[in-house]
Amino acid sequence: MPATFGAVDFGKEVRRRREALGLTLEQLAERARLTPNYIGGIEAGRRDPSLSSVLALAKGLGVPPGELVGGIHDLEPAAIEAARLFQGASEDVQDAVLRLLRAVTRGRRRSG
Repeated sequence: MPATFGAVDFGKEVRRRREALGLTLEQLAERARLTPNYIGGIEAGRRDPSLSSVLALAKGLGVPPGELVGGIHDLEPAAIEAARLFQGASEDVQDAVLRLLRAVTRGRRRSG
């Protein structure tokens, strides 16, 4: 991958997500079919992952590859979990959740 990809940022994101899921390097390595040493090098920013490694890590972490490459940043693990749950819900449930969140957010802005 080119240097502009941000190997250090990518590695930090992999580590953040791995730890949020409570996975060890060994567990993620097994899920991604990579070695713990290789993943450790990626997390430390010492290795530039290939596209196939990015895809394998995304699969091992259960996220779309774009999320690891800059899709979402600064989200807490609970927000990521909420997004996954939301995505799997029916359209009616998604609509109700969005209406609730919009109402709560509007209420906070008015009182703040």
